[in-house]
Amino acid sequence: MSTASLSEQDRSRRALCHPDGQKSCGACCGMYNHRQTAEPELMARLRHRTEAFRREASIDDAASLRAFRQKWEDPPEVKLLGELASCPFLGLLDGLDTRGRVGCLVHPLQNDGVDGRDCGVYDRHTCEDYLCAAHAVLKREEVNLVLAAVPDSYLYGLVITNPRLIRTFFELAATERGAYPQARELSDPAVVAAAAEFFSLVRSWPYRAADGIFGSVVPGEGLETHRRAHPAGEGLRQPVDTLLIGLGTRTLSQPELADARGLLLGAVSRFARALG
Repeated sequence: MSTASLSEQDRSRRALCHPDGQKSCGACCGMYNHRQTAEPELMARLRHRTEAFRREASIDDAASLRAFRQKWEDPPEVKLLGELASCPFLGLLDGLDTRGRVGCLVHPLQNDGVDGRDCGVYDRHTCEDYLCAAHAVLKREEVNLVLAAVPDSYLYGLVITNPRLIRTFFELAATERGAYPQARELSDPAVVAAAAEFFSLVRSWPYRAADGIFGSVVPGEGLETHRRAHPAGEGLRQPVDTLLIGLGTRTLSQPELADARGLLLGAVSRFARALG
């Protein structure tokens, strides 16, 4: 283990991982890589593991950290992507509050500079350097709206790692109102509320497939993935269907398809109207 601290530049680069004091993202640590992805079960699992870490491990004892990893690391058969690492040191950072931040229990910022990440599934250099695609793809105004509209870590991690869903939501609203949303418009409380309504569908989408937690990406064997089949099958496509796929939608009957499209078009229209 080593002692380390992050520079201000490092912290700013990781703004999407820990953007504020209320929520954070644990997706690349394997937070959602489990066959039981419902929010209550997932957050209860993190709480249970955090409690166990406090009982069984010590940041100053590398042997205890290695033993904890061996005991608590998920086996391939319970993961959606069996060969994708899921770090057992991902836990709750705000006491045991499942509505608070998630993150690394052995990170130096959580342990007075002592770094235990070399005992995890990735070494500390990999953890330090990796940034997901959202950092490069999303525009600052898109990020700011997500931060304002999404209240908790479970939902935040699912939304911020789905840039195509966010961008398509913006684009459909722009088509409806005739102008792309501007940064100055996005801080309006009515706009934030309309966006929050849409993003909440990521949490509670009634037509999500059993393996739809990753949106358009379907997990296969090992590390294999493929693109989700269109929910309409061979039927006519509509622009809003990109949102359907991004929400991990299963194959739908015609009545279900009409209802699903209506739910999404309604959310887009309310966002566009709030923008003015």
